[in-house]
Amino acid sequence: MRALVVWACALAVGSAALAQEPSKAVVVWQQADLAKLQDDDLARYAGDAAYLEGITVQEVRFSENGFDWHLIRFANSEKPIGPLWAVPHDDENAAFEAAMAAVKTYGGTVIAVNSGPYSERYQKGRGTCGGRAAIVTRCDPNRNFSESTPLFSKAHIDMLEAGQPIIALHTNSPGFGPGRGNITILDPASAAKGINRPRTDGYFGANQPDLLQDYDSYAIMPYRSTTLRPNDVQCRTAMVQRGVNVWHEKVKASDGSFSNYVELSSHGLRYVNMESRREPNLAVAAERHKLMIDAYMSGCNSIYIQVQSLGD
Repeated sequence: MRALVVWACALAVGSAALAQEPSKAVVVWQQADLAKLQDDDLARYAGDAAYLEGITVQEVRFSENGFDWHLIRFANSEKPIGPLWAVPHDDENAAFEAAMAAVKTYGGTVIAVNSGPYSERYQKGRGTCGGRAAIVTRCDPNRNFSESTPLFSKAHIDMLEAGQPIIALHTNSPGFGPGRGNITILDPASAAKGINRPRTDGYFGANQPDLLQDYDSYAIMPYRSTTLRPNDVQCRTAMVQRGVNVWHEKVKASDGSFSNYVELSSHGLRYVNMESRREPNLAVAAERHKLMIDAYMSGCNSIYIQVQSLGD
């Protein structure tokens, strides 16, 4: 479902685009000048000429609701049909590493939010973030998906190919610890008592390799109905069998995250979020991401493709 949406630069869009209906918001991707592109993730490979081989790099800049955004798009030129890989947090470097490895393997497109050369988590500005009315001076990109942010939201969703999944990648802080925060497969109340059991709608992976034996690393699949979709259950079973912790997130009201936005406004699209605990060595956290991605792609893609062929 690649929408025929035109992307416009910030100066061309500005406040005029904000006055348009969300469905008519327009944006224009432009070829990135790699020599001038300030991005800490790419800077790690400044001396590697082969790093972007086969990858087309484009960018778009625009202002919306008081915040200036810079998104970078990495597309596999040989395998353009593939998942939409989303990396909304610029400070989660292992997530970027995993996304780039994945797009080279499985094809598709990576959309990464670039906060500048210093890997900042929040976008600075002054305005409204997502669909919330409060005026703030910083905006979490993964709380900015809303009908009130048509440029930002459509910049991501319009890159999705028909029948392909959205796979968002995050690297969370180990400071959450087992059961000490929301980014865990554990039930927090039970973990506080020393009991390790999965949270509601959560499942521990089976026969886990060492790298996946981590309660703060897991796949998240959103749902909003009273019962889980049968194909999501099959997918979860396949991932669990491959050692991945999985949580079905029941979405009632949007918190501005990409998962909530997709589930509430575009019901039926495939979305999975892969959380990998942050490590001192980026390669370790990225490799954990890879194991989860491989499990999803090998265990779930055929399930959804079969369902689509049956007309679901």
